[in-house]
Amino acid sequence: DRVDKLNEIGFSWSVKAEAEESKWQKRFNELTAYQAKHGDCKVPQKQGELGTWVHRQRLLRKKGELNQDRVDKLNEIGFSWSVKAEAEESKWQKRFNELTAYQAKHGDCKVP
Repeated sequence: DRVDKLNEIGFSWSVKAEAEESKWQKRFNELTAYQAKHGDCKVPQKQGELGTWVHRQRLLRKKGELNQDRVDKLNEIGFSWSVKAEAEESKWQKRFNELTAYQAKHGDCKVP
């Protein structure tokens, strides 16, 4: 009976969970603004609270502790889960392009 009365007036049973969700949504909104301005979600870890939050999302996902709804939301905006791997791939691709240009010019891949 008391529980029903509290429910009727909209009593919140999980204030901590609601506060956490609100904080997560706030950071997510900041990330979408960052993405709109910079064209990506690669916020440097040292860039204040947003950078720390982005790093934490990566860690939580790696540990399997980030719920799927949040993973999906981040994926929808093009979140980068492994910035280091992407940077290494980009570096490799650049060098590969240089090698193919060398090969086209010299007819081989025997770079001095």
